Amino acid sequence: TLPGPRPSAAPPTRRLPNQPQPWRRHPCGCATDARGMPEVRVCVIGAGAGGLTTIKQLRDHKITNIDCFEKDSDVGGIFNYGKGKNGVYDNATLTISNYLMAFSDFPPKGHRFHWHHTEYKEYLQRYARAFGLERHISLSTKVLTVEGEPGRWHVVVEGADGKAVDKGFYDYVAVCSGTHQAANQPKIPGLETFTGRVMHSSSYKNNADFVGMDCVCVGLGESGADIVREVSDVANSTVLALRSFPYLIPRLIRPFHDNPLGCPSDAFTSHLRHDLLIVPMRHYQKFTHFLNRLMCTLAALMYFLMPWLGRDSKLDEKDAFNQDMTAGFIDLRTPYSPMVAKLIYSFCNLSGQQERGQKFACKNVMFVPNIVQGKIATNVSGIKCVEEGCVVFNDGSRARCNCIIFCTGYRDEFPFLKGNIGNTGVALAVPEGNVRRLYKHVFHPDVGTSMAWIGFVRPSTGGIPACAEMSARYFALLVAGERTLPKNFADLTAADFELDTRYFCLSADVKTLVGYKDWMDSMAELVGCEVKLWKYLLHPRLFVRLCVGSLVPSQYRLSGPGSLPVLSKATILSLPVAASRGQSLDEAWRSWLRHLRLRRMWANDE
Repeated sequence: TLPGPRPSAAPPTRRLPNQPQPWRRHPCGCATDARGMPEVRVCVIGAGAGGLTTIKQLRDHKITNIDCFEKDSDVGGIFNYGKGKNGVYDNATLTISNYLMAFSDFPPKGHRFHWHHTEYKEYLQRYARAFGLERHISLSTKVLTVEGEPGRWHVVVEGADGKAVDKGFYDYVAVCSGTHQAANQPKIPGLETFTGRVMHSSSYKNNADFVGMDCVCVGLGESGADIVREVSDVANSTVLALRSFPYLIPRLIRPFHDNPLGCPSDAFTSHLRHDLLIVPMRHYQKFTHFLNRLMCTLAALMYFLMPWLGRDSKLDEKDAFNQDMTAGFIDLRTPYSPMVAKLIYSFCNLSGQQERGQKFACKNVMFVPNIVQGKIATNVSGIKCVEEGCVVFNDGSRARCNCIIFCTGYRDEFPFLKGNIGNTGVALAVPEGNVRRLYKHVFHPDVGTSMAWIGFVRPSTGGIPACAEMSARYFALLVAGERTLPKNFADLTAADFELDTRYFCLSADVKTLVGYKDWMDSMAELVGCEVKLWKYLLHPRLFVRLCVGSLVPSQYRLSGPGSLPVLSKATILSLPVAASRGQSLDEAWRSWLRHLRLRRMWANDE
């Protein structure tokens, strides 16, 4: 049901050039589209990657009455670098390569490599300019409150002048504020009386302030891996404090696999590899899944017999960090050595998984050589307490310390969501603070289509922006009335919650975690852009690269709503298959053993 008459929109606090034309008015008082029909009004919160692609997907479906509010002075979200703000640090290089970080409707060109944070920020700016997204964005504008009921959300913002502005009512709200808003700092006994320096990684920029200090770095995400390495290069002593061993994936895949093409490790993810390792079998029991598995096996055979279908004769001279490909690096500025390889294997074996997809994978091993060289000591027993001048671990050992750096991630918080959902007693918030309680991490069971959380899906391998784009595509179809949520979506949400909680039990704190192919394929079915591999049998090069090549987002633009078949095919064909012929054939064989229940890949494989 459309809401009643709305107050006129207040003047924007700050608009970028090329504002949209003023609304036309329907006799009922609401805005109308070009056909004279009531036009929906959409609020987008945040102009990072999630917010930008949400605007783009809405515009693709002729939904143009969009207001996007961004609290920073530029688009880019977490990639807006600033000395005094939460965000990226000086030397941050993305752990996901460019083709998997890019949106499917704006793919990069050239070889696969890892963007520096400044390069990715430039990509987002180009994306906004290319599709005219700026006209919808109010910069330096913070959302203060969102309250109301489904289909009638009242929004109040604060402009750069600090004054509150009532923006009226919106039919739909897309929450794209990102997962890096509230730092998660554990409560440790004795920390409140510790007189040394205590900081969270969100405020880290470089290692200049840590020269000669005794540091304890707590936690190891991908940013933490950079930070502990940089700090250990200049500190007097550095201890890496963990509660469990990490599962490590070098960004250049060595020593796990040969890498003659110098590809990033995520180039080895494919339909075939995910089908073998990183999808819950319960989700892959339909006939279409059996047929796709058959197609992947056929593609592996074709690639084995005719390698030119998967690789071109021309090889790049640079690897995925633009380093000399022949030098054998395993990561950025990280040369291979037997001791480094042994330590990586040791950490992985002790992590509790053997390529099971049940734990978040840290795709950064730049810190490992500093452990080998003695610059970093590790303790995996967890911290018991903090005393003056030292940290005490659960195994009884102590580490001298005058600086503690928490690399412990973030909490998902939405302080602008106020009150209850309409007249119900249900709070307008993510249930239990856990995005797994949302349908596909996007839709609240008690709200439905009129509010979407976009950008709160973190794949174990793959890029968050690609998942945000898929969420936005589905949201846009719902707003346009071209799709509806499943009638039993609350029950489906509960079932997915139970399965994902068990499946990713080794990373229980990472609530946003999903399997990339598993989640993207399920969303593609909802959108109507699922990849039907058998359709491309008569195009052998495309068929082979689709099945055993990289799982790039472009494959979800081959058909369906918003399809870009020419661009998608060109992008897929431009990328050689990273896996060797023998590796692909072996993965096909093991996939059949797994799915026919002839071999269990791990305990509780479901």
